[in-house]
Amino acid sequence: MDRATRVPATQRREMLVSAGVEIARAEGGRAVTLARVAEACGVSKPIAYRLFDSLADLLTRMDRQVVAGYETAVADALDDARRAGATPAELLEVLARTYVGHSLGAGAVYDTVSAARTATEEVEEHFFEVPESFSRLCREMFAVPAGDETALLAMFQGAADNLVTAVQAGAVEQNAAVAHLVALFTPLVPASPGRRP
Repeated sequence: MDRATRVPATQRREMLVSAGVEIARAEGGRAVTLARVAEACGVSKPIAYRLFDSLADLLTRMDRQVVAGYETAVADALDDARRAGATPAELLEVLARTYVGHSLGAGAVYDTVSAARTATEEVEEHFFEVPESFSRLCREMFAVPAGDETALLAMFQGAADNLVTAVQAGAVEQNAAVAHLVALFTPLVPASPGRRP
């Protein structure tokens, strides 16, 4: 490959991460290896090993891509609902529906995310970072002061992830999972838009 057609390392790394996510979605997290993503992108194994410190590094970057996709989907849905005049209770329903739907749509990618979380301490340290735009929307929805939304979001994520697992196991229907999630958190949401922290 001559210099004119070389792909920058950052772009190539993003391609390999995206390939890893697609492999995980189609075949499960255990199918993801550096050699496999290199093959999927048509690059040599040494290039993949040069771009990532280890498989754990690749999995960590996949985790970040999946989480970024979730955050974007949720923030966009909440923004759209808020612009349409949704009440806090309606915003909660949007959050629940979007989270459950996105989690189910990601399929086996979340198995890989779990593997990445246990594979490196770095992922554990950065496990629950919430972007400011998403934090702001959640502060408004729950009408809580800055900082308090993190605990609420952690509780929401834990409950939602368990319900997603139940849906995947066939124990609960998707719509019922969303309804249970909404019912669980409705007492924490003000009846009308409250103060803006």
